[in-house]
Amino acid sequence: METLKKMMLLVVLALTTNVFAYVDRSEDTSSSLSNKYTGEYLVTALGQSSLNADKVTHIIVVGSSMKKDSDQFLQSGLIQGYKYREMYPSHQVVVITAPDVKGADNDEVFMRFNLPIIKQVDVTLNVYNLVNEMLFFKQIASFDYYGHSSPWAIKLAKKDGTIEPGSHKSTLQKVIPRFTKYAYATLNGCNGGFNIAPELSTVWGIPASGSLTSTQFERLQVDGFYKKSDRDDSQKLSVNTLSFKDALDCKVGVCWRLKTARKNYSSYWGNFKDGGLSFPKFFCNFDNSDKRCEKAMALQLFSFPSVKAIDKNANLEDYKTVLFDYLCSTAKDKNYFKNCVNGIKNAIANNTNRFQAHPGNALQCDFKGCNARIKCKKKIFGSGPRGGSCKVITTVNSNPTTLVREYKAFIEGFQLLK
Repeated sequence: METLKKMMLLVVLALTTNVFAYVDRSEDTSSSLSNKYTGEYLVTALGQSSLNADKVTHIIVVGSSMKKDSDQFLQSGLIQGYKYREMYPSHQVVVITAPDVKGADNDEVFMRFNLPIIKQVDVTLNVYNLVNEMLFFKQIASFDYYGHSSPWAIKLAKKDGTIEPGSHKSTLQKVIPRFTKYAYATLNGCNGGFNIAPELSTVWGIPASGSLTSTQFERLQVDGFYKKSDRDDSQKLSVNTLSFKDALDCKVGVCWRLKTARKNYSSYWGNFKDGGLSFPKFFCNFDNSDKRCEKAMALQLFSFPSVKAIDKNANLEDYKTVLFDYLCSTAKDKNYFKNCVNGIKNAIANNTNRFQAHPGNALQCDFKGCNARIKCKKKIFGSGPRGGSCKVITTVNSNPTTLVREYKAFIEGFQLLK
């Protein structure tokens, strides 16, 4: 009888633990659906009715919203795509996505933003299908992902659609010959900088950026800033006159962007209170003797959806305006952004590199990785990490220099391209 009571108690504790570990299923890249689901993804090209294999191509991949979220992931990808179109009129911008937004079918979402469906494929968007799509193009200049992610994988589709660069190395490496000289990748989702971006840079041999905390959607405001928590929707713009030289209507999806949050991650996987960074960090795990990393970083910044429209012909001051917008966050306290800008400037003037804008412990990182790892408890039933149990393992950084060194790398890239 005592043995039976103990067994029943263990079952109750296990169930209780699972309940309280739940935070946000949308970020659980191991969730499964019915075996009857076959999946679907769509392909389009901005301003084109067909795909061209020979054009220099910018590939934007928008992950599944799991039927739980709005179309903001897609809009964040579209604003980046339209920036590429304006900056490179002769290039091609291809969007590959299974949007799966809440309350709408995928074709309805495409109609909402006047996007032609060039291809509709009735299978799951997984790493193998994505690579096959990429192999069609002979010159890939950039790869940008927008969507949910864990510290280990990005989420392409509702089921069986995750990419873990280390686990899918041989498949991903098939596209290496397609990359142009200064190609780069950006991973726009939570926690992509801990493992995914450094690994992807190693696998593809190109610069890759990722966040070391949460990401947040920001809306363009009349005061000339993209904002989230300090946003006033009565003050939102209906036309984007700042990020583009030729103004675009917000109805085509060009007024929301996805940016690294200014606070430590605290959601489905756990509370990462012991460290983070408030900007997307670039990693360059390859021979960088030719400064290919810094040059690619500068090219990426030229196309960043920001408070000022710049391109490769920008002067240094305008470039810095966008760079500060990229590295620094806004807040309800209007001095928050200014303090970040001034802190970077002062650290450079004092020749110390020492400054942090991130609240709490700012991780120390270089082009290879960061002095941090994610540790989780195992699931009680099944395999894999348990939601709510993960934490950042690192040391207290008493000499935070990552932010200023990243700023300097962007400036060096700008100067090298001139």
